[in-house]
Amino acid sequence: MISGDYARIGYMISHLTHTPKTTRIPQAPRKFYFLEYFYILLKGVSTSNQAEKIFDYFLELKHQYRLGESKYKKLTEDSHESTNQMARYRYTFDQVVSEATDYKLISINNGEIELTSEGRDALQIYETKGTIEFNHYLFQLMEEKHHEPFRYLIETCYKVNAKKSGLLIFPIYSAYRLGIERDSLKASKDIKKYFQTLQNRIEEDISKHLGKNISLKKENNDLIQKIAEEGLLPTSDSQAFDPKKYNTILRRSRDFWLKYFLQTLYEYQISLDSFEIWAYRAKQIGLLHITEFYPDPSFYGKVVYPLSVIKTVSKSESFQMFYEYRDASKLYLHQPSWKNENTQEEFVQSLHQAYLDVRQLAKTYFVSLPNVKERVCYAMKIPEYLFDQFLSQAYNNKRLRISISLEVDKLPDETKVMYLRREPVMVDGKYRNIIAIDLA
Repeated sequence: MISGDYARIGYMISHLTHTPKTTRIPQAPRKFYFLEYFYILLKGVSTSNQAEKIFDYFLELKHQYRLGESKYKKLTEDSHESTNQMARYRYTFDQVVSEATDYKLISINNGEIELTSEGRDALQIYETKGTIEFNHYLFQLMEEKHHEPFRYLIETCYKVNAKKSGLLIFPIYSAYRLGIERDSLKASKDIKKYFQTLQNRIEEDISKHLGKNISLKKENNDLIQKIAEEGLLPTSDSQAFDPKKYNTILRRSRDFWLKYFLQTLYEYQISLDSFEIWAYRAKQIGLLHITEFYPDPSFYGKVVYPLSVIKTVSKSESFQMFYEYRDASKLYLHQPSWKNENTQEEFVQSLHQAYLDVRQLAKTYFVSLPNVKERVCYAMKIPEYLFDQFLSQAYNNKRLRISISLEVDKLPDETKVMYLRREPVMVDGKYRNIIAIDLA
């Protein structure tokens, strides 16, 4: 799966001079993911300085932009808002207001909320230059205010797994994913057998993707003891466990191993919640990629890898200087240009290979475009918004030796799902989510 060819990206990184790593621990963010929340707040403040009116407009735009409280966009809204739902909406609003105040995008005087000059600048950037530039503007405010959280994420990635360009894995395996039938888990010994199988699989993943051979026997025993102490698992191997506690046991196991990877194996000195929020914000900005949907049956869980480097000097045209720190080191984004014929050729080859890989798994002519997108972004180390741009260019470029067919299966609106976990791609003003490719 994630092995791939690292020669190209490794070559480019080797041409960037070394920079000392930062040691400051970033501050925790407020608890929301989507950077569009800042825009809908600023838009609301531009129409009124009364908190309740701003909240009403914020709520209207929240539904319009389908912004959920999780990292996924929400597709459905209840016709009648419950008290609990309104409390969550109010909490999110207060969090956005608080963080926007930190960045001096708004000011609060005598209960009235007003845009600052920085807030007006941010609003204008969004409405004249678009989401990407708006997110880049927010990046600077976040990096300066919260002790360089994005630098901390990126540098730690490379420190942990420099040989594979900063790749991090977070395995998440249910019993089903390991080939264990739910009905076979009846007694305490069956759960322990599942945990042992899980331990073995995680050790294999660490060896394969991180190049480390370690034993997790102690950690597995600690997990079992912890679950038993919480009364979720009987101490006697032959005793039956309560089936109602099955999902809770799986959640405890998942959280245990995610925390182990983050704080013990990777030595991040921040909480799992903070890591996820900063990482998904970084994904929107284009600094790194994080996904739970890499389409390969040999691995299941989260994959994280940088799309940027922090060095002193770049000699690669594909890396653009994005931000300069106080110690003179610079953040470079990997932003290959479509005008470069080598970029066009690499994209076409990566797109076709990704299509063949996904088609082999799906065994159909038209395959999932999001699955193809995941593979191309990984192969080229580009953010999702560049993939969208490049796909549109390739689709409309008749000179390229590739024939791309884009269609719509069922759009999320036509399904019964509650959250939009992966967005379709907009090409020629239409959303597409399945693709077929032939080389000319």
